[in-house]
Amino acid sequence: MQHPELCFSDPDLKHGTVQQSPVLGPKAISGNFASVFSVTATSGQRYALKCFTRDSTTLGKRYSAISTALGGLGGSGGSGAGGLSQPWPVGFDFLEQGVLVGREWYPAVKMTWVQGTGLINWIERNLHDPAALHTLADRFLAMTADLERNGIAHGDLQHGNLLVADDATFRLVDYDGMYVPALRGEQATENGHRNYQSPSRTAADFGPAMDRFSAWTIELALLAVATDPGLWTQLHDRHGEFLILSEADFKEPATSLAWPLLLGHPDRRVRDVAGRVKGFLGKPASALPPLTARAVKLPAQRTASASASTSGVGTGTGTGGYGAGGALGGGRPTVTSWTPAASGASASGVPAWMAGRIAASTAPSAAAQPPAQQLAAGLAGFSGFGGRGVGDLVAGLGALLSTSVPGALVLAAAQPVDVLPAAQGVALLTSAVMVGFGRRRRPEYRAAHKRVRDLKRRSRELADPASAHQRLEKEIRVLDDAVAKDNTASDQRIQALQLELRDAQARITMELNRRTDQAQQQLAGLAAQEQRRVAKALEPAIRAHIQDKLRRTSIQEARSLSNMGNKMVQALQDAGIRTAADFIGVDFSHNPSVVYLVRPGGQRVRVPGIGEARATVLSDWRQGLERRARAAAPTTVPPAAKAQIKADIAILRRTHKAEIKQAEAEAMQKKAALQQRITDERARLTTQRQQRAMDTQRKRAELLHRQKQLAGAEVERVRVEAELGVARREARGTLGAGKYLRFLLTGR
Repeated sequence: MQHPELCFSDPDLKHGTVQQSPVLGPKAISGNFASVFSVTATSGQRYALKCFTRDSTTLGKRYSAISTALGGLGGSGGSGAGGLSQPWPVGFDFLEQGVLVGREWYPAVKMTWVQGTGLINWIERNLHDPAALHTLADRFLAMTADLERNGIAHGDLQHGNLLVADDATFRLVDYDGMYVPALRGEQATENGHRNYQSPSRTAADFGPAMDRFSAWTIELALLAVATDPGLWTQLHDRHGEFLILSEADFKEPATSLAWPLLLGHPDRRVRDVAGRVKGFLGKPASALPPLTARAVKLPAQRTASASASTSGVGTGTGTGGYGAGGALGGGRPTVTSWTPAASGASASGVPAWMAGRIAASTAPSAAAQPPAQQLAAGLAGFSGFGGRGVGDLVAGLGALLSTSVPGALVLAAAQPVDVLPAAQGVALLTSAVMVGFGRRRRPEYRAAHKRVRDLKRRSRELADPASAHQRLEKEIRVLDDAVAKDNTASDQRIQALQLELRDAQARITMELNRRTDQAQQQLAGLAAQEQRRVAKALEPAIRAHIQDKLRRTSIQEARSLSNMGNKMVQALQDAGIRTAADFIGVDFSHNPSVVYLVRPGGQRVRVPGIGEARATVLSDWRQGLERRARAAAPTTVPPAAKAQIKADIAILRRTHKAEIKQAEAEAMQKKAALQQRITDERARLTTQRQQRAMDTQRKRAELLHRQKQLAGAEVERVRVEAELGVARREARGTLGAGKYLRFLLTGR
């Protein structure tokens, strides 16, 4: 690569410049099957040169078929016959003589260098632009429709092979595993990225339907993140090679954090598409439906779309094309997010989805009502006290006791008469405090007091509408910032829970593997252990056989040995060695010139005339006898002993298998408990987030309603002042201290 003029035959490459790394020479982007180099021709055109690292005799045939198929698709242009929704194909040339290595040419693929942004980077840059994300999801739908319509499948749809151009259209790269109709009957050369493929995919799935699972997975991710950007923070791992779903979610959906989050999401369309994708797990690629714009709509939207198509109103004119605005024909629903938004309120300041859910304070302005109705509404707000409660009884009893205690004490002579006036004053004051405390605890009084406060604040706002408008704008911004901060913290906590789940599951799996590996090793060693026990059980019989053979072999037979004769044999017999069993070896350890024969009990015996040479001959003779005796020894243990050994081994085998089952059961219990704890915590966070969103939307709607009322500030102020006067009079009259005292006494 450092000498293009020598290693390339293609004219563009031969005179081009290969991108270099500062230290290692030509800079390569390496994958499983190939390395890609950047080469810039003299014309300035940049190419990606793919050099294969694995031998494949079918590359030429495959790329020839792919080139023919892609060349027949026609250009982009929307709905025309044979037209593409966008210029996603990338031009390439298959070079039989691609690169020269030594004296041999190897094939390579020359592709036009694509300028674009990787899908993950593009999503992160546009994370808070739902419209852009929805448009990109539409264009992904259109691209997959192009592929389906022409019977083509990419084979490895994943974020690394999807580039987004400056005009937010896709460029699809890496065609090594692509299927085109001319390759029918061939086998797949790869099974695609593990985080985008069904666990059941095999090389036999090579065909026009093999992209469907990965296409649905990518569309779900784009749709979910466009609807709720928080899902990206919660489910995407910045160090992971996936969008929001990974191989673990496909292989072990029961322990996945992603599926409950998606299947329980407030947005119905996210739930619907997530449910369909999860339902695809375990199904063959040929059984999956193609990804279409109609397939990702809700049932009601499909019905409406079908009705519109029948009537000829509002429909697109082609398949996979784009109308004005870049959306697919028939359109996608507008962005609906359950998180607070800066817009989307109705004319009354209330978001459409909150209609019928917010308090009466967000109803249409009271300024639109006639004054008589306003006063009637004000009067209706204070209809007196309701039923007495425990607090009222305590307040009444306390007031009664505090009033009557001084007089009772005087009558009982417990205190002087001259302190009665002061004590009675204190008692009356205490009684008033008790009555006042009870009155302030009543919900009617608190509601009236709040109404007066709100009207006072409203009156002050209307006195300076410009300042009030700015204050309300600031309150709205603070509200939005607070909920955004809370949602970010919630997203980070959920992401931390995912990492905690993954790490804890990995630790449980490692411990399980350690325990089961030990048990498996012990199981594998049972056969050898059985052999050792059989050999051990045979050893006494073998020793007895050898001893019997040695005892029956007289030392007289040693006369035939070299340098041995009757005299030496007689000397051995005189020393007590009459058979081969009467000595077990020789000992040269003390003095090489003095040799001892070792008796079975360990005693050393010196035999006159037996030196080193004769002792060695005797030892070899005895060892030969022992070897021959061992060879003729029994080879089977008694049936009873053998049965006992097998029974013991069977018990050990059952024990080790039980250990494996116990370890697996304990691991499953730990994983289930971990999953339950993480799921409960995530559900709590999700519930809090949803409640926070509802509360924020309600408060936001109230602030927007107050802003709207500032438009007719003078008229509204007159109305508010009048209503404030009515509220004060009613609060002092209907809910006054006297009324409350009568309420305590009579209950009315």
